Amino acid sequence: MTYESHQEGLAGYLLKKEFNDEWRDWIRVNLQAGCDKNGMFKILWDEGFRYGLIKDALEFEPILPLDQIINPLKPPPINKAETAKSLFIPNAEKWPLDRLEFYILDDFLNKEECEKLIALTMDSLRPSTITDKNETDKSFRTSRSCDLGLIDDDLIKETNRRICAVMGLDPAYSETIQGQHYEVGQEFKAHTDYFEAHELSEFSRELGRELGQRSYTFMIYLNDVEDGGETSFPNINQTITPKHGRAVIWNSLNPDGTTNQNSMHQGHPVKKGCKTIITKWFRTQAGLPVLLREINENISNHTPIGFKKDVLPKALFDKITTFYHQNRGDQIVETAAKGFIEGHNKSETGSSLMELPQSLRDEINACLKPDLETWSGITLEPTFVYGIRLYHMGATLKEHRDRVDTHIISVIINVDQEVNEDWPLAIEDNYYRRHEIFLKPGDVVFYEGARLLHGRPKPLDGVNYANIFCHFKPVHS
Repeated sequence: MTYESHQEGLAGYLLKKEFNDEWRDWIRVNLQAGCDKNGMFKILWDEGFRYGLIKDALEFEPILPLDQIINPLKPPPINKAETAKSLFIPNAEKWPLDRLEFYILDDFLNKEECEKLIALTMDSLRPSTITDKNETDKSFRTSRSCDLGLIDDDLIKETNRRICAVMGLDPAYSETIQGQHYEVGQEFKAHTDYFEAHELSEFSRELGRELGQRSYTFMIYLNDVEDGGETSFPNINQTITPKHGRAVIWNSLNPDGTTNQNSMHQGHPVKKGCKTIITKWFRTQAGLPVLLREINENISNHTPIGFKKDVLPKALFDKITTFYHQNRGDQIVETAAKGFIEGHNKSETGSSLMELPQSLRDEINACLKPDLETWSGITLEPTFVYGIRLYHMGATLKEHRDRVDTHIISVIINVDQEVNEDWPLAIEDNYYRRHEIFLKPGDVVFYEGARLLHGRPKPLDGVNYANIFCHFKPVHS
């Protein structure tokens, strides 16, 4: 039996025997863009087309069985157990400690965010408490606290979202953000964040739900302390100095789920000034915390922020615009992007394409590559330069992350725009902070395309908005 007949088998009569115009356009555009034919074959097979029909259309036949080829539109799920053992936090420094999973993440919050969170904390302070009601030392914890997460404030909500996102953990497995404030002489003596057996059952009843043991602690210093206020971990001989925006993250559990005594820590007395922190705890619900990452989010970041706005050299921009104005009549409706790029209404396409000559593609790659390598710190090879995409009135671009195999470092070149209102590119940085980037003709934005969520969810208020997209990958990826 041939591979083709084995794949189609007795169910062959159920498979689609021809492509409609939309699928023919999809095949043509993706072939012209140089997309991987294995992935295209798998997409078409999963959509229910006959094996022979796909083979003839692509002029290609995979060597591997189709069940061993990954559909690039449906990447395999992350192995949650493996990911939990080696949690990836962009920009964080993982300390090489055998006895405790521990991270430092500087600049998670900026100065303005810290100052506002301090003000919100100070408005709602009460004496701090501890979970162990048997503790008789009244000086054990002398700070004041507030349930910051219960305050209806956009910055608090956004901080909560970003903490969960940078950890990749389901917010349903977390507690409300808490704020703590320490004046001179106030401290929190050596303690652990995990619950003892009697504390766990009692605390869970108070919350009204069974969330299980505490796992990760995410603590952020909101200010620099003039003197004192350090956080120390005596069992591993480590001390951290407060710095505004700095997050300290550790796991109170061992890999097997048992409590880790090495997570014991203390907040030293403030000697001069004051200290304000916020803390968020994650829980296990009797198992590992649930990860919510897309597979792209486990790609290592190459720059701290993840994007940079720049300007294309004038000589190259002039060549591009000359070609653009001379060939605007050669646009092709981009039907293959339906569902990804939406028009003003469902009966309209949101974009069209103008193909670029190979010589111009090569010149764009040669121009961008050195600057991208300097910015990213890695040696790159070009993968794709798409044609000029023209978005039309009312178009939106779905927020997404790009392909993990070829779109690691990317560029958007704004060629032309006829707009009534500037059209923002929405993008999350490597700290999961959201931004809007506005481009003018000749502007470019470098960005880590496969890692960062980006798109244009706001409808275009204008006639046209023309971009070129360029993509690169590390040479040794």
